[in-house]
Amino acid sequence: MRVNELKAQLNQQILEAVILSYADSNHYLAGGIDSQGNYHLLSDAKGKTMTFNSLREAEVMLASMGVTSATFEMQSAYDEMVASASVGNVKTSLNLLH
Repeated sequence: MRVNELKAQLNQQILEAVILSYADSNHYLAGGIDSQGNYHLLSDAKGKTMTFNSLREAEVMLASMGVTSATFEMQSAYDEMVASASVGNVKTSLNLLH
């Protein structure tokens, strides 16, 4: 989803802002999540999903679109590999400063 489309849907509260990370990855994804749990990630003018080199870069991108808070979600396969009872994603709320 391109920046203008995401911004419009976030402003209309159709989507909730989200930043995604995967354990051991050096890239972050930013976008929105709908009420059914579907992710709509930012893409460039050619339709390629945008990646960010740091959490801060992803925060700045969302803040530049007027977003003041986002859910940060980190996914990991480690819990599954060791059969931990705490399988799931780590989620926290971030306040974005302009």
